[in-house]
Amino acid sequence: MVNLTLDSLDEVPRRCRACVFWELSPLCAEAARDVGEPAIEKEAWLSHTLLEWGGCGRIAYEGEAVAGFVTYASPKFVPRSMEFPSGPVSPDAALLMTAYVSPAFAGTGLGRQLVQTVAADVARRGIYALETFGDARGEAGACLVPADFYRSVGFKTVRFDPRYPRLRLELRSAIDRSVEAEEAMEPSDSVEWFKLDDVELEQFFGEPTTSRSRIDRPGTQRDGDVFD
Repeated sequence: MVNLTLDSLDEVPRRCRACVFWELSPLCAEAARDVGEPAIEKEAWLSHTLLEWGGCGRIAYEGEAVAGFVTYASPKFVPRSMEFPSGPVSPDAALLMTAYVSPAFAGTGLGRQLVQTVAADVARRGIYALETFGDARGEAGACLVPADFYRSVGFKTVRFDPRYPRLRLELRSAIDRSVEAEEAMEPSDSVEWFKLDDVELEQFFGEPTTSRSRIDRPGTQRDGDVFD
């Protein structure tokens, strides 16, 4: 399995190579088709997303043959995501745009493997969930994956729609997130308070040190008191 790049883009099936369903708004996609340049628009989208967000696709091979591919990105790079009645995508999630498995490899578990690869990639970036729009009717050859497939690999419906439900796959539990947040707030062991002698303290506070106990300096602790 390799990253989707400008060099490997031509490896995806021809129909998908020239499709900009996800990459452009409906109006722009129609204009691109009218002038016959959807493939160029797809290249431009991929280049921009790779530069601004990072890896956004994978291609799976079986020998020399392409067995399948998957694309994903932050929803802010996917104009079409705003057009669905069950949207928008949650702000803490990446959008799984589409996953394709060649008919020759259907039923091999490749679809699940593609989703797991995407989940691992976005989790490394600190993204807590994947969301997607499924096709409730499961139409063949559509740009959306059947909702039943997504449910079979762990996605749950978060907003119902009779045609295009929005589904979500949690990558880390809420407990894991709260623990991570607490650890991030703990001060580093290398942090130390400045140490001032009595003369410096008097200059700092503008009053004799006898009138201000040194125990009141930040970071010191008296019995029964805890200071941040």
